[in-house]
Amino acid sequence: MIDYIALGLTHALIMLALLHVLVRPDLDHEDPLADEPETVPPPPPSPRDKRRARLAGKRGGNA
Repeated sequence: MIDYIALGLTHALIMLALLHVLVRPDLDHEDPLADEPETVPPPPPSPRDKRRARLAGKRGGNA
């Protein structure tokens, strides 16, 4: 009797875990292919980059 309960309990837990994995929403998401160009715009320049560009413009570039 105890063997049947242990066997049933382990199989039930395995089925519960399998069901939990199969209903995950990220299973429907596909990553873009490597051949396709990325459509993500570049990040905006940081304040440090803006300051360096402004200072470089005042100096007249590298001499």
